[in-house]
Order: sequence, then structure tokens, then C-alpha cells
Amino acid sequence: MSYRYAYITGCLILFLFWLLIFLKRKDLRREMLWASFWGMPLGFIDFFLVPTYWNPDSLFDLIKKYGVGIESFIFVFIMAGIASVIYEFIRKEKPVRLAHGGRPHFWLLFFIPLAYVIMSILFPSKTVYSLMIVGAVGAIVTAYLRRDLWKQIFASAFIFSFLYFGVFVLLNFIFKGLVEHFYNLKNTWGILVLGVPLEEIGVAFFAGAFWSTIYEYTKAYREKKIT
Repeated sequence: MSYRYAYITGCLILFLFWLLIFLKRKDLRREMLWASFWGMPLGFIDFFLVPTYWNPDSLFDLIKKYGVGIESFIFVFIMAGIASVIYEFIRKEKPVRLAHGGRPHFWLLFFIPLAYVIMSILFPSKTVYSLMIVGAVGAIVTAYLRRDLWKQIFASAFIFSFLYFGVFVLLNFIFKGLVEHFYNLKNTWGILVLGVPLEEIGVAFFAGAFWSTIYEYTKAYREKKIT
């Protein structure tokens, strides 16, 4: 079986969810696009994950040649947009400016990726675990600085990781043997949940937790119920 189109197929499946939210909730479009475009450059993360954690086939074999590919950036663009608004979409809420006029804070947008790069250089064989750690740290810091966002962070982590898990199971069904072909399982915990590496669920959980409120924290917004 050819796996060249597996990564982009996963992106396209996820894009259907992104598009559904984008079309149904005009009030969330600004946040989605902001989160997606800020998240897209983080596609460079694949560079540190290849080949220690995984080495997927990709369009034009770019990932095998350079460590990153077109899919790397498309994937993060889509995931960042979904993670940022999935809580508001389900809860029928929207972001509004803080009543006390809080000021924007952009430092987490740069500090967390920088921390990941440093950890990946220091621990090159543990890059996927470094990704979980910095995601967890980002979420904890945000929850500490903005106590009003902790519920959104916690709920989003579960919702987002559940969605990601479901899409991964579907992708496994379409491309039999995908995990064994793409992933360096000897460098993982070796635990598969319905065929999905536990690390994938962990990354989705902690990355989703952090990115779920990055817009609210950075732009000084809070959530308000739609009336």
C-alpha cells in the first residue's frame, strides 16, 4: 500500500471540521484565522520529530529529504484553528474583551516554541515528550495567570484530543499498517489505544490545552455566552 497521501488525507479530514466551525460560526472566524496563522509556522516541529519519533511519507518526499513538508504546516494550521475555538463552538460562547481593559500579552507565543527548540536540542531522542511538556507548561502558566480560563483549558484538552483520536482511528482504517510504517515505535512507550500511539493522544491533549486559550490570553479576551 502507498502511504504517500496518508498525511495529507488526515489533514483533509480535519479540515472538514475546521470548515464546519468556520461556516457555522461567523463570530469565531477572526479567532480561528488568528490562531491558525500563528500556529502554522509551528509546522517546523516535524523537523525535530523526524526520524526519531516518526518519518512519514509525504508529498514530493519533502519530509524524508528535509524533515518538514507541506503537510507539516497545513496540519498545524488546521489543528490550531480547531483547538482555539472548539470549546466556544460546543458551549455556544464567543470571545469579548476583558471588562477591566487588560492589555495584550504575546510572550507565550514565542517562549513556548523557544522552550521546545531548546529541549529538543538538549534531548534529541525525547522530542515528542518535550512537546507534551511545553504544552502542559503553557497551559498551566495560562491557567495561573488567567484563573477565569482554567475550565476552558481543561475541557478543550479533552474535547480536542477526543476529536484527534477519532480522526486518527479513521485514518488507520483507511491506511492499514500506517502506524507501523510511519512511527519509530521502539522509541515510544509502545502503548497503542485502538491502534493509536499513546504519545499522539498526549500531544493532542496538552497542545490542545495550551492553544485553546492562546487567543484569549494574548489578546486580553474572555468568553461570553451567546444570547
